[in-house]
Amino acid sequence: MDSKTLLFDLLSIDSPTFKEKEKADFLETWCETEFPTFNKHRIGNNIILATNNDHNIRLGFVGHIDHVPEFFSPYEEDGKIHGAGASDMQAGLACFLAFVKNHPSLAKRYDITIILYDKEEGTTLHDNGLKECINSHKELISTIDLAVVAEPTNNAIQLGCVGSLHATLTVKGKAAHSARPWHGKNALYEALPIIDKAAKTDPVPHELFGVTFHDVLQITESCSTKGRTTLPEEWIANINYRFSPVHNLDEAIQYVEDFVSSSNLTNYKLDILNGVEAGKVIDHPLLTDILTNSNIKVEAKQAWTDVSQLTQLGLSAFNFGPGRQDQAHKPNEYVVYEDMVEYEKLLEKILLGD
Repeated sequence: MDSKTLLFDLLSIDSPTFKEKEKADFLETWCETEFPTFNKHRIGNNIILATNNDHNIRLGFVGHIDHVPEFFSPYEEDGKIHGAGASDMQAGLACFLAFVKNHPSLAKRYDITIILYDKEEGTTLHDNGLKECINSHKELISTIDLAVVAEPTNNAIQLGCVGSLHATLTVKGKAAHSARPWHGKNALYEALPIIDKAAKTDPVPHELFGVTFHDVLQITESCSTKGRTTLPEEWIANINYRFSPVHNLDEAIQYVEDFVSSSNLTNYKLDILNGVEAGKVIDHPLLTDILTNSNIKVEAKQAWTDVSQLTQLGLSAFNFGPGRQDQAHKPNEYVVYEDMVEYEKLLEKILLGD
């Protein structure tokens, strides 16, 4: 089974978030043909495949099937395979599916669970396809000992992930004619203390498992009440706090509330929009062996991924994929074919010792 052929098949099917049915149908048919002995579960546009051979360790291979860029016909040029979602993360899907198919010895050593899910990109946890799978088959998924989540990592192993919290901050002013500003208060100027404080707040490092995560707070969106000759009555901003696995979501919410309340604002409102827990680094003997003996570069995942959901179940999981992080979500996204070849060799090395 050639992962390149499978990748082109996947890239030839448009699967933006919430419109993944055609790709899910293709993958279901493909898996029924290539993995006839696996038990299969279809949940909406999500697919769970699992062996049941009573091995001591169950491996998980996990990946989402949706993509961000506008669809375009895939093509190869100068060793690069271009297509919507090529790096994030259609190449990861193609590689781990081909790897499992091409290495029958894997199923003689481990039990295997494969999760292919929809609605990962740009959705809240409520809509996330892996969340849907967990809600319907939590007992099955909880049997995984170590999961590989094929997010683009440039073939490095990225442990855990940071949590993410979004909050809306509204700073109040008073509208007035710009020619007579003493009649009002400019909401943007009223917000300057927190803008200045955020700009001067450095990332806070935390070392776990030999890698360094960073707590980072940033103002990512802002706008003022429109009017070329009017003092803005409101300044509204999104505050995004990325927090390392040493914190939980409740602590992150408290941090943002304290950060704002101590910023010398006089008239404001803070609304917590949504947040997701950080992905813990959970030890497992196989993970320890991989980190000790593989010589693969190991990093912290300084972004949120669905490793979070798996580790919330107590499972050990890490991010590991052939995609290039700088290509994720690009209009003409590509993956380097040699990176795919190397990725499959690395899977052999860490899981089969070959």
